[in-house]
Amino acid sequence: MPQDFSGQNLRGRSFKGQNLEGANFSGADIRSADFTNATLIGANFSHAQAGLFKVKATE
Repeated sequence: MPQDFSGQNLRGRSFKGQNLEGANFSGADIRSADFTNATLIGANFSHAQAGLFKVKATE
């Protein structure tokens, strides 16, 4: 059964190497999430917030 992460805050979470086939990420916040080597066949990312966090440089 596919996993349902819809609408969840998944910022910075690691999904490294996981089988997420058919998973539902619709409307989720996946900014800075790590999907390295994850299986994402048929996964739904509609309306998901994606991108990387900006790191402020220190002087």
